[in-house]
Amino acid sequence: MQYILQKKAKLVGRVDKGQLWLLNVHDDWIHDQYGESYIYHGQIYAARNPFHPLSTSITGYFQDDDSNKWIKVKAGVATFNPKKIDDSWVERVENLIKIRFKTGVYKYVKGSRSSF
Repeated sequence: MQYILQKKAKLVGRVDKGQLWLLNVHDDWIHDQYGESYIYHGQIYAARNPFHPLSTSITGYFQDDDSNKWIKVKAGVATFNPKKIDDSWVERVENLIKIRFKTGVYKYVKGSRSSF
């Protein structure tokens, strides 16, 4: 089985909750027939590691097909403020990415001072 870095998927969740769950595009969502659910169809892109094609516990970035906006997904869940869901979606994926640099290990060595 070849692991992949992106796939079509959907984010779903109830309106009153602050979470959207990642589902495979063909999986049914129990609230599909109700009007109080969010359902976003789009693409999920892995942040770092490739994933199994049927996996839903992916950490990465989801792009909505309709608005082309992005939201961060961690272990298959995107969190948002239930009163202001639009604030969690951004126009550019670069606004969600944080880069940390590790330049090395610094050690303090206690010792005697010598004069030159």
